[in-house]
Amino acid sequence: MPDKVWAMLLGIPLRAIRAALFGIIITFVALPIAALPYLGDDTMNRNWPMYPLSEQISSAWKLNDTWMYQQGRFFPGGSIYALTMWNLLSSRAAYMTYLALLNILLVVLVAFIIWRITRSAHMAAFAGFATAMCLQLRFGYMDGIASFGGLVLYTLILTLIAGLLAAHVLRGGSHWWAVVIVVVWGLAITAYEVSLLMLPAVLLVLWATGPSVRGEWRRWLWGALPLVVPAVLALGTSFYLRRHPLPLAPAYQTNLDGPVWTTLGKQFTAALPFTQEAILGVPSANRLAVMLLIVLAVPAFLAWRPWTIRGFAISPRVSAALILAGLWAWVVPSALAGVTARWQTELVWGQGYIYLAYEFVGLALLLTGLAGIVRSYAPAPWARVVFSVLFGIVVAACVLTAAENILNVSALVPGPAGPG
Repeated sequence: MPDKVWAMLLGIPLRAIRAALFGIIITFVALPIAALPYLGDDTMNRNWPMYPLSEQISSAWKLNDTWMYQQGRFFPGGSIYALTMWNLLSSRAAYMTYLALLNILLVVLVAFIIWRITRSAHMAAFAGFATAMCLQLRFGYMDGIASFGGLVLYTLILTLIAGLLAAHVLRGGSHWWAVVIVVVWGLAITAYEVSLLMLPAVLLVLWATGPSVRGEWRRWLWGALPLVVPAVLALGTSFYLRRHPLPLAPAYQTNLDGPVWTTLGKQFTAALPFTQEAILGVPSANRLAVMLLIVLAVPAFLAWRPWTIRGFAISPRVSAALILAGLWAWVVPSALAGVTARWQTELVWGQGYIYLAYEFVGLALLLTGLAGIVRSYAPAPWARVVFSVLFGIVVAACVLTAAENILNVSALVPGPAGPG
């Protein structure tokens, strides 16, 4: 249906309809989190504001001292984040709403980054829906999207923002942005170690989308060094702290003789949507899912009309970089779980550890890169059909995830101490 017909029938521009449907679907995915009780470590950590601030700072310092000199982990940013967040968000409603908003912000950031790279609203929406379809609540394991202080989402969002700022500098932005990049990236890598492992993926996307190195080396110095130098310093600090044998807890011990590949496979497949339904037999929200498909997914698909796309000059280098960066963000955290002694014994098929959020973004980037390759052939009928099918799948999966989240949350009784 032409844009003018949509506008004539509804009195609203098609662009506004698309944006509204995108926002409504993403909200349906994330908003159920706001109704959750405290989960995992949050059942204890939420009590920090009960003590005087001086006592909180002392406790945080001792905890950070334990991480550094008994675990070999450099996490001062985590303590700063926890002190600030728990004191600002002392009620369950405020905290859970904050987590829901973090999830929404993550989806919007991924979509915005893809729009900046491709200048295509279709590709941005595809990436956003592909990210949101993965944000399914998982219970029985520490869930990085609905607990753990929001630390995983916080560091992931800071990582994406640091990459965006570096891209801005590479495209001619002021060199003073390098200071902001150092601060943002420094907060991320000193709050959670997995963010540090994302540096190669960020640099790869910057290389594929930034200016040619030839003749632009000064831009690259100002854009890339604020990412590389803090990362090297953080790694060097961790290696220095581990120069002597440490009494590592099982969660941080590596065991290359254990079931590495099996554990890696468990973490890797857990990033796929609906694995806990398919493998663990978690109940599905069948009736609600059908209703949301009719009310949200079908209108969104018809409004976006992916079958009408034209050929778009997405560079093969850009599509390849998105695919490789997505694979890196998906595989590397899985490998980290695979070599960790604790998860070799505790992980089950269908569930993953808290850094799944990084893998969700990795899967979304991988699918977006593949969709970019297809879109470059859009004048061909087969390419339009394939892109339409892919777009329809991510929209439908996103709505199904919303239904599952609503069902999972409704099965829990909110309370001050956790699930009922």
